[in-house]
Amino acid sequence: MRLLLGLCCLLLLACNRQGDEPGSAARSTEQDEQTIRGLITSLNEGMTRALTTGGIDTDSLMDFYYEKDIYYITPWGWSEPLDSTKSRIRRASAILRDYDNRIENLEVKVYGDGAYASYIFRQNSMINDMMLEEYLPTTVILERRGEGWKIVRMHRSTDYETFQQYVAMQQQQQAGR
Repeated sequence: MRLLLGLCCLLLLACNRQGDEPGSAARSTEQDEQTIRGLITSLNEGMTRALTTGGIDTDSLMDFYYEKDIYYITPWGWSEPLDSTKSRIRRASAILRDYDNRIENLEVKVYGDGAYASYIFRQNSMINDMMLEEYLPTTVILERRGEGWKIVRMHRSTDYETFQQYVAMQQQQQAGR
């Protein structure tokens, strides 16, 4: 009987590894969520530095955070591959001044090796002497890649006021031609 009791204790000890402790999955999920919050924050801080000081290459920055075959859904409803997004940002950076951005209401949810982040992205800049104040609800889908995470899908929408600013900017650009 003692032998059986001893074997049962050994079996219980073997099954009670650190990863199997109650709550360890929740802690791991919380750590992943915190990592993704940091990733989103770091991406936007990097973009701010790239567009204000010019010391960071936006293409390399995007390559670090985004999966290469990602499609980005723009606020105006176009789906574009990452290379088109990079090109658009390079063109905009030449005429952009006083850039800043901030993230509001960041929510992250992790499901194993997949996750999403949703937030309000506020982006302000001067373009061709016109102030652009963008309100961009954003959803990012991420997948675990090795020890880190990569953005595999991104969707931004916008509100009526921001869209009206886009229209006014286009009209100003066409009038200047």
